[in-house]
Amino acid sequence: MDIYKYLAELSSAHTKRPGLERINSMLKHLGHPERDYRIVHVVGTNGKGSTAQFIASVLQAAGQQVGLFTSPHLVEFTERIQVNGAAIPKEDLDRIFQALYPCIQELAASPYGRPGLFEVAAAVALKYFSDAGVDYAVLEAGMGGRYDATRVGSPAVTVFTHIDLDHTETLGETVELIAAEKAEVIIPGGTVVTAPQSAAVKRVIADVAASRGAELIDVEEEYQVSGAQPGPMGTSFSVSRRGLWRHFHINLLGLFQITNAVTALAAVDALAGKGLRITDRQVAEGMAAARWPGRVEVVGKNPLVVLDGAHNLDGCRQLAAALPVYFTWNRLHLIMAITGQKPVESMLQALLPEADTVVFTTPQSSRTAPVDPDELLQLAEGLVEKAGTAQSFGEAFAKVKGYAHPNDLICVCGSLYLVGEARKQLVPQEDSAGIVDLGAEISKTK
Repeated sequence: MDIYKYLAELSSAHTKRPGLERINSMLKHLGHPERDYRIVHVVGTNGKGSTAQFIASVLQAAGQQVGLFTSPHLVEFTERIQVNGAAIPKEDLDRIFQALYPCIQELAASPYGRPGLFEVAAAVALKYFSDAGVDYAVLEAGMGGRYDATRVGSPAVTVFTHIDLDHTETLGETVELIAAEKAEVIIPGGTVVTAPQSAAVKRVIADVAASRGAELIDVEEEYQVSGAQPGPMGTSFSVSRRGLWRHFHINLLGLFQITNAVTALAAVDALAGKGLRITDRQVAEGMAAARWPGRVEVVGKNPLVVLDGAHNLDGCRQLAAALPVYFTWNRLHLIMAITGQKPVESMLQALLPEADTVVFTTPQSSRTAPVDPDELLQLAEGLVEKAGTAQSFGEAFAKVKGYAHPNDLICVCGSLYLVGEARKQLVPQEDSAGIVDLGAEISKTK
């Protein structure tokens, strides 16, 4: 069975019923690899990937072998599964998938149904981490919590990044409902770290943690940030906890990355309380070494070209706040796509007033239905000086480059799928001989 073709089929299909039966069955088939290492589970709406990357980078700086599972990928599927920053080799991906395939077939014929793409990816990752002998696995949850395929084992620490409205058609129409869905991952007697949250979300997390006898570490209450100095090469800042000051520099751009970094710091501090041997210097080195493509990432100059995966209202607001802090420009040009059921008008209102022009397009490999560019064009009326549409990112970029000047800024945003396509075209990729782009395979199945 060709793994990439099969994964493409999974990506174009949707699991009929939520539940943990499929991931648990696959892990049992693989010998329960999730029991072979300590797990850090990262759950939330925005900032999950960056926070997971900070945690993994710091643990690696401390000399640990670290597995990292994230989603979605930007260019190659193998990006989702990494050990110490290196993507899973195709040979290992194929080997584990072939071992898993009989179980997938059995599930497909059962009342539980065929596992989805995310579930299969999680199972493969957990087995690969075991085979690689990792000490820690940092698992970024998907959109959910209660039935998320990363809800496995007994995490050493469960981390909540900022929770806001997203995927409301699945998770609920209010932040309280979404928080309740995500808070189901808290294990009895566990350790929970939460980033700054709204009062409503904080109350939900605190109530679930208390009911399950879990320790709750509130970053907003226990950590104080001072002296933030943002610049084009990153941000320097100081953090105090219980009178102890520590100083950091991070290369990820965006003031919101300070929150992600401090949330990661709280998770690492919690692990240190559970036996992790780590120095302040190693923490600082790990923070500085963290990289996360497609998040306020500069990929071109003259004009500046910035990619950002902001794909919901909170993300768009954060991006609008970050751009003028880190960059200067004469005219701002946006290339946007939006997928799924999102508060589209509010997202446009957050970003477009800052821009001079916008071109709306459609990502070619999105798993969720894109909003029609013509519909976005109508909604943009009155919000921006000049607006247009294009059939693809390539066409949109060529159009914008045609009128952008060297001192302008081009920002690609609105969809991680669009950012992935942009990155593939604009950033020279390492030799990927023998690796098939899953996005291209997905498009063939549609």
